[in-house]
Amino acid sequence: MAEREFYSGKILYPTIVALVALSILFGVAILPRLLPDTALVGRAAPDFSLDVVTGGAEGDRIHLKELKGQAVLLDFWATWCEPCQVVAPILDRVSRKHQGKGLVVVGVNTSDQPGRASLFARKKGLSYPIIYDEGDDVAQRYGVSNLPTLVLIDALGNVVAVRTGLEDEGAIEDLVGKAMARRPL
Repeated sequence: MAEREFYSGKILYPTIVALVALSILFGVAILPRLLPDTALVGRAAPDFSLDVVTGGAEGDRIHLKELKGQAVLLDFWATWCEPCQVVAPILDRVSRKHQGKGLVVVGVNTSDQPGRASLFARKKGLSYPIIYDEGDDVAQRYGVSNLPTLVLIDALGNVVAVRTGLEDEGAIEDLVGKAMARRPL
């Protein structure tokens, strides 16, 4: 008798409505946070100027516009982010491999407390420059909503790729190779 009541519509229709509502909620609220923001791909990278907290001389600043002519790999990360901790040594190897060959890797420490990035970098032996995004302004301009997020910029200053989450070294090298192949005329 309970089976008949289910199919009568007293339970079936509200169940279907609830499932449709949950699907809409997932599609509108959650799914966009899981997918990388590709709106920047093909566009000029938003410029910024931030202080270097490690991997440079005291008082150094990184101005993105001054890196034009080289491919740039931005790593938006935080010390509390476990996937970020996995990606950092990979990026260090990529940075060392391509040092002086037209690629600059820059760590953008965001959504974190001041001072933590330099301690983390020293502990892990990271060699690439890391800047601190106080107030998450740069992360917001790049549409970063998940960490880690990698943003690859070609030598012309255009965003070539945006990747969110863990990336293995081979995938990062493939992206870097494509960006470094694009040179100014």
